Amino acid sequence: MPEVLLKKQTAKTNSGTILGIWRLGQVVYRSESAELSLAQPADATGSPRWDYILRRSIGASEIESVRQVRQFTVCASQVFHPNLIAVLDASDSDTSPFLVMPRLDGETMQTSLDAEPRKALPVALWFIRQVSQALEALHASGWVHGDVKPDNVIIGPTGHVTLIDLGFADRVHSLPSRLFRGTPQYAAPETLTGQSVTLPASDVFSLGRVLWQWMTRVKTASELQLSPVAELIEQMVAENPTERPTASGITRELLRLEIESLGCHIEPERRSRRAA
Repeated sequence: MPEVLLKKQTAKTNSGTILGIWRLGQVVYRSESAELSLAQPADATGSPRWDYILRRSIGASEIESVRQVRQFTVCASQVFHPNLIAVLDASDSDTSPFLVMPRLDGETMQTSLDAEPRKALPVALWFIRQVSQALEALHASGWVHGDVKPDNVIIGPTGHVTLIDLGFADRVHSLPSRLFRGTPQYAAPETLTGQSVTLPASDVFSLGRVLWQWMTRVKTASELQLSPVAELIEQMVAENPTERPTASGITRELLRLEIESLGCHIEPERRSRRAA
């Protein structure tokens, strides 16, 4: 689903449906509970530009989808950060709740992970630091993202990172739900068992899993560079949530490691140029 937020998608048809102040175009994603359409302002009749994505609830699982739209909207209205997806408009109507987001340039982090050539270590650390900054803003405002994974991160052409999809966001210390929400591959143990209130540490665990993926996909780096990153990951994925660092602590440590690894990355190139 994250790919539908990207501007590489094109709209070939326009249904002409008006919802609020928005004209809906091509449906780019549909599930049992949600539909995402390209959108433009209703007064932009005839314009070839479709710079927005409108998400609304449909179908048999509408109750859960309505909840996700509302959680997404409330969270985004309370937390603003350059590395976090924005909601530009929303309607909390009982009949057809919806939200509108900008379309984004770039690719998902999963696509970047799978791509060749592999990224250098400081680049990977930079990407993860930006996600950590978004989590830091969420946690400081009393929210937990709930589904941190590479498919929920967009990397723009300049390397700017945006954490998307706040549908599973919940308030810190909310009581556990009988319905699991998230992605098992990245979910923290306390989330999988459903025996804990909502904790910021659960996002930290998920981010640690993503950082580990990057460490298996970066260009060759020395043990001196990789060891402190491995230590940080070990802390982030600790079984006990209370033993994990905070997002703000992770941001600071990633910045330090990023600068150190960048220096190690640049210096060999300087020596090579001098020798030439």
